[in-house]
Amino acid sequence: MDNKNKKIVTAEDLLLRIEVLEKRLEKLDPKSKNSLPGKSLQIADIKQNLLQWSEKFPGVNVKEELEKMLDWLSANNKRKKDYKAFFRNWLRKASTGLNKNASLEEKIKYIFGCPESNCQTIESPYKDMYYFCSTCKKQKIVLDKNR
Repeated sequence: MDNKNKKIVTAEDLLLRIEVLEKRLEKLDPKSKNSLPGKSLQIADIKQNLLQWSEKFPGVNVKEELEKMLDWLSANNKRKKDYKAFFRNWLRKASTGLNKNASLEEKIKYIFGCPESNCQTIESPYKDMYYFCSTCKKQKIVLDKNR
């Protein structure tokens, strides 16, 4: 086959083709598809209601989290059916500090110490660390974890 006759298909072309196919499917069987609007309309609705999102999730920079979410979707080439639900879950994770970018102070801290003696304890955000006691010369173990 001749490489000169091959047409290069871009991601934008594919997305346009998918949209056309989705519209055709909706016309053929409208009951089979959820009645949610497209991505651009859903994102626009989220942007228009940033104040309400901020009231539901105080302490979270909603605008910044929206940008992070959109960047993540773009970087990972992900599409969602319900962007509002996805954003709501994204904000929940951001508000509880469960996201990967949370500071070490917000994560679990492990307390290492000697099990048999009253030697000094060490706090660490890492569970799989090795600490040795200078007093009893034994390896410290995880005694407790806290938040």
